[in-house]
Formats: sequence, C-alpha cells, structure tokens
Amino acid sequence: FGRKTLKTLKSPQYFLSCVRDVYGINVTPLPFIPGATIDQHLGHLNFFFIRETMSVRETGGLATFVQGFMSEVLGILRSHTHSLGGNAVISFFMSECLLNHQPHKNQAQCLINVGGDCVLASYVTQTEVS
Repeated sequence: FGRKTLKTLKSPQYFLSCVRDVYGINVTPLPFIPGATIDQHLGHLNFFFIRETMSVRETGGLATFVQGFMSEVLGILRSHTHSLGGNAVISFFMSECLLNHQPHKNQAQCLINVGGDCVLASYVTQTEVS
C-alpha cells in the first residue's frame, strides 16, 4: 500500500493514437479529432469513384464486391491525405453510393462519392500527460 501508482490515460478505441510518432491516417465524420489539436488545414477532398465487374459470382458475390471497393476507396483517401502532408480527414462524408446489379448478366457497377477536410493534427501522447 505504500507504493504510488501512476495513472495512465487509455488510448481512444476508435482513433489511432499511441506513444509512437507515426499515428496513421484518421478518418472521422466529426469536425474535430478527440485527443488532438488541428494544426493546419490542408484542403478539401471530394472524389467520385466508379468500379465495375463482370464476374460477381466468381469473386464472392455482391457484398464482397462492395466491401472490397469501399476499402480501396478509403485507402485512396488515406494515401491522398498522406501525399498532401496530412495525418487526418475530418468531416468525412459519403454522399452517394449507387449500386447497379444485373444478376442475370453476372455484372455489377458501383459509384461512390466521398470527401472531407484534410488536416494536420498533433496528438497528446501518454508521456506528455504524466
């Protein structure tokens, strides 16, 4: 009972934060990032992506096609943010997701519109708090 214990803050579950310098690219629909301060606004991003396949059944079905496409879109958004020198996308939106499926032709098309604000944020690490 004579020992003092230091309280450490837990990292947010849904945002990338840790003791390291590299945090990854956060994507959030919020206009801020919990536990971070926005240092610089680098611009607004707005992308339209179209993907088409003629082998829906062979590649795992319609759900697999849409899920793979969404992960590619988010990867492109993150890489574009990194190329601008940012480490977060705030006010993320997906305003349009149009899916056209023709099962008798084994075809599917998907149109997605995504965007947000590219920012450079600085995070408070656990070592700075204690």
